[in-house]
Amino acid sequence: MSVPVPYDRTAAGRRGPKAVLWCRDLAMGARFAVTGGRKGLLRTALTALGVGLGVAVLLLAAAIPNAMNAAYARDQARSTVPAAGGSGPTDRTLLITTEDSGYRDQPVHGRAVQAEGPHAPVPPGLSRVPAPGETAVSPALADLLASPEGTLLKARFPGLRIGERISDAGLAHPGELLFYEGTDALGGPGEDIERITGFGERRDGFRSSPLVVLAILVGCVALLAPVAVFIATAVRFGGERRDRRLAALRLVGADRATTRRIAAGEAVAGALLGLLTGTALFLAVRLPLSTVTLGSLGFFPSDVVPDAALTAFIALAVPGCAVGVTLFAMRRVTVEPLGVIRTAPQPCRRLWWRPLLPAGGVALLLPQAIGGFHSSDAANIQVMLGTALLLLGVAALLPWLLGVAVARLGRSGRGGPSWQLAVRRLGLSGTTAARSVSGITVAVAGAIAVQLLLAGIDGKLSAEPVPHSPWTTVLARDGVIPAARAHEMYARLAAADGVRTTHGLITAQVGPARTPFGTDPRDPDSEPYPLTVADCATLRELARLGSCSDGDVFLVRDGDDEAVPHPGERLALDRSAGHGAHHRPAAWTVPATARHVAARDSAPPWLTGPGLLATPKALDAARLDHFHVGAFLRLAPDSPDAIEHLRTAAARIDHGIDLVDFEDGASDDGILSLTRHGLTAGAHAVLLLIGCGLLLTTLEQLHDRARLLAALDAFGTPRATLARSILWQTAVPVALGLTLALACGLSLGCLLLHMANGPLQPDWPAVLTLTGTAAVVILGVTALSLPLLWRLMRPEGLRTE
Repeated sequence: MSVPVPYDRTAAGRRGPKAVLWCRDLAMGARFAVTGGRKGLLRTALTALGVGLGVAVLLLAAAIPNAMNAAYARDQARSTVPAAGGSGPTDRTLLITTEDSGYRDQPVHGRAVQAEGPHAPVPPGLSRVPAPGETAVSPALADLLASPEGTLLKARFPGLRIGERISDAGLAHPGELLFYEGTDALGGPGEDIERITGFGERRDGFRSSPLVVLAILVGCVALLAPVAVFIATAVRFGGERRDRRLAALRLVGADRATTRRIAAGEAVAGALLGLLTGTALFLAVRLPLSTVTLGSLGFFPSDVVPDAALTAFIALAVPGCAVGVTLFAMRRVTVEPLGVIRTAPQPCRRLWWRPLLPAGGVALLLPQAIGGFHSSDAANIQVMLGTALLLLGVAALLPWLLGVAVARLGRSGRGGPSWQLAVRRLGLSGTTAARSVSGITVAVAGAIAVQLLLAGIDGKLSAEPVPHSPWTTVLARDGVIPAARAHEMYARLAAADGVRTTHGLITAQVGPARTPFGTDPRDPDSEPYPLTVADCATLRELARLGSCSDGDVFLVRDGDDEAVPHPGERLALDRSAGHGAHHRPAAWTVPATARHVAARDSAPPWLTGPGLLATPKALDAARLDHFHVGAFLRLAPDSPDAIEHLRTAAARIDHGIDLVDFEDGASDDGILSLTRHGLTAGAHAVLLLIGCGLLLTTLEQLHDRARLLAALDAFGTPRATLARSILWQTAVPVALGLTLALACGLSLGCLLLHMANGPLQPDWPAVLTLTGTAAVVILGVTALSLPLLWRLMRPEGLRTE
């Protein structure tokens, strides 16, 4: 280490405003941080990396409001403004219908549009309405159609003529597959065709249910609290070696206040470099965020821009945190000209103020738990502060708990030499160990609490899950396929590659004809009966029929006598509300020979439950005014592209035919799932990150104990004993931290569940996974520190000059 310039001890050297003294000493500390040789640069680089990782997370959190606002604005711009009820076509109206489908694992969103005048509204992202036969596509869809991977998708668009590409203003995210197809075949408004006067319907701001807001708030705090702890830890990397340099400054005349300011300057230099590193990391991770979607909301890299006020706060808070943490850490370090007094046993830590943090958190959360959570600005702030205080209280309790445990273990005198060496070292440097492990404790406690909350409220927020079924369903919209052409549709679907079995049917809604014809044939107090018209082979897949012949009728009852009509009951075959008062619907009487049967559990999900099953001779489907032509099919399991061939066959018949594949069940890609997976990944990342901090601390302590290790080796101490001591030295703080985290996480999770009125369902596999990751961290730190240990355990280490 280079000899520092002698410090000016005269009164003139100490005169000047305090601000000047602070600036001068901070600048000197920053110069030491970047000119301290190879080891000094390494310590500064590690500090910058640790702070940079935390800053990147904080910048991402600061960018969430702008990203959500931009995504919601694009989603709102695509919403339609319907024309007034009963209004006809004008030169400013547009007919539109959806043509959504899928390709492989990606959704394909489509709209068919037909301008009714020269001033028809233009979809966002386009310069004009596509002409009939012309298609506007998104850049991602255009690239897919032009690539070999999109061959099967291109087959759905025979005679495709691409007019223009949709700009970013009309897309949810860069990878969205979207098209607008111009047509002149839309006759007018109907069940799935809408007449609109514009795009960008005004709606309320982005709203989520209070439970989702609660999960997001707690998840953000659980991720950001350990980041704050880690930043506070990162600015103290290499603290012991830095303190020895400060002792040299004391030797040449610097006072204690000056050494503290110089130490703060070194920390500020690392924090400023960390700000630059974090900014670079933030810019690098913006691109992967374009693949994240939340329902209909997506993001472009340009959306992920941190809020200016939050960015300024981060830029000021991180260096300020570095100064505050350094000054706070040095309050118990006495830097004297002949060395640093740090080797004396640590005094008993004060306990009285440490429980105040979690107690304050409970006091803030308890009113919400008693009265139930109601999302508002004040309630959100109260929950965030309460959760943060509880989690940070864990970090405050850990040093005291470690000190008490180490003191008792040291007085017991039990254990072998490796255990005694580890306990002795923890007694001398417990602050460093507790500081390194506190981040793990906070991260695991927050992860456990949020996992409990998500598991408890998941059932309340998730939609009814789609049951698994081997059947793939094809359903034409009302009026798309006439009943007379139903068999033609069945044949074309059955001819698609990979289709093994095809069953066609026609479904409708019928109801009792209890009022005279010519008045109101609809009974508003009655529920409609589901009606299915199909041949016997198809009906046998839906219910246990026994014998069946064309002309039979079956009643599928599900424990409710009112759920199905009775034999001999007269039914109205038109249950729609679209006809006038003088419309006379067709009537049909349930045959007296209709039999009651039981439904099959293996039937397609949308065809289960009570209803009326009729064969074609019993009821001519042409008599129905409103119906859907559908089919359920079984695909070859050894043909992965069978579903794509089926989609192509359906699209070539008509784009008004929808396809649903139940084989994989419902996907879980909502906000809760994203929060759950993101929190789990973040918790594991923090564990690994703080494992790196533990490793650096361990390596630094080994360097400081080089002469002692060489002396132990000279006296014949086995290397395995020292290796086990390093293992215990790492394992004891981590084990105490995980125990404290488990207790705090379960307590906080129960409090949050009581707030959300949810059941207690601990996710023990996730807890065990976190614990296993912590065990891997312990073993990894021990293994990576062994090479340095072997190198230091040599008699040459006793040589002095």
